[in-house]
Amino acid sequence: MMGGGSKEAALPGADIRVQAIRQGRDWLFLLTGGEAHIGAVSTSWNAAGQWKVATHAVPGHREDELAAAMALRASEALGTTVTVAAGIHYDQLRKEHIPLVVEQAWRQFTAELDRVCREV
Repeated sequence: MMGGGSKEAALPGADIRVQAIRQGRDWLFLLTGGEAHIGAVSTSWNAAGQWKVATHAVPGHREDELAAAMALRASEALGTTVTVAAGIHYDQLRKEHIPLVVEQAWRQFTAELDRVCREV
C-alpha cells in the first residue's frame, strides 16, 4: 500500500499465524510467520503428575524457547500432550523488532489456545 498506509501493518510479526490440529486426544500447534519453516519442535506431556517438555531445534534457529513455553502452556491448559512446531523468519530482522514478533506470536497463540479450550 502506498501513501497513507499504516506503518504498523508492515512490521515483522503482523502475519504470524497459529493453527491447532487435533491428533486424537492430543494437539499439534503450528506457528508460522514471515518465511514459514520448521525451526524448532517442542512436545509437552504429563509424566507421573509433572509436565515435561522436550525440544528439538534446527541449528541456527531461535524458536526453541518460544515453542517450549507454548507447548507447556497448552498441555497444562488442555490436560494432554501438545506439540508446537515453530518457524518464524524475517530477512534482516532488526533487534528492536524481536519483542514485537514475540508479542504477536504469543497473542496469536493465546487466541488459538483459548478457541481450542472452548471447543473441548
